[in-house]
Amino acid sequence: MDFQRMIRSRQFWIAVFVATAGLFLGTAWPEWKKDTVFASGTFLQLAKDSLKSRVVLFLIPVTAVIPWGEEYLKEKQGNFLRSLIIRKGKRFYCMDRSVMTALSGILVWIIASFLQTLFFFLLFFWKEEVFSLSKELVTEYVTLLARVCLVTSGMASLGGACGAWSNSVYLGMGLPFVTYFALMILRERYLENLYCVDPGEWIRGEAFWGSGQRGLWIFLILFWMLLLLLHGAALEKGLEEL
Repeated sequence: MDFQRMIRSRQFWIAVFVATAGLFLGTAWPEWKKDTVFASGTFLQLAKDSLKSRVVLFLIPVTAVIPWGEEYLKEKQGNFLRSLIIRKGKRFYCMDRSVMTALSGILVWIIASFLQTLFFFLLFFWKEEVFSLSKELVTEYVTLLARVCLVTSGMASLGGACGAWSNSVYLGMGLPFVTYFALMILRERYLENLYCVDPGEWIRGEAFWGSGQRGLWIFLILFWMLLLLLHGAALEKGLEEL
């Protein structure tokens, strides 16, 4: 698989930079004074809250399409596709591109969140009254980050599928963005009680989705798998002419 090539690519690290900047811009910074003592776990609480900020919600579709979604179109337009198919085979190529595209959306936010949390740890831990982390706070942070990663990964797969079907970089990068915000506007303005269509709710998980929010996790995992398969099917369709 092209994992190393993806990690070394410029667009991947541009997406990481955008995500990291979004996390810091979405942070509700506490008042800092010389003698201020912060509550235990402040650094992780700030990191967790920034994942739910409007800035991060806005940037999710942006970071989804930047890293790897247009790679298939680059290879096709650059006349590299046929040689790759001969070397790898169609089935493996489709699996490689669909998995790497989905993985790119996950890795971007994991790396960005790690960098932000490390910075907050170095900045705040020595000012906390007692350095300790509650199990509940850690669980909330990890589950929130997991939902951000799943939604971003799904949007990346959607962008890859749109690009493969349309043979257009603009549609591949634009349709996930339009779809994402159209669903948010649909819920906010017209269908307030239909929270299941709102990407912001998928991440924040503020509504009731059943015991332990199991319904939300089932929905997100099925959503992610469906878009991953959709991307693979779009790639297979695009390779039929080769």
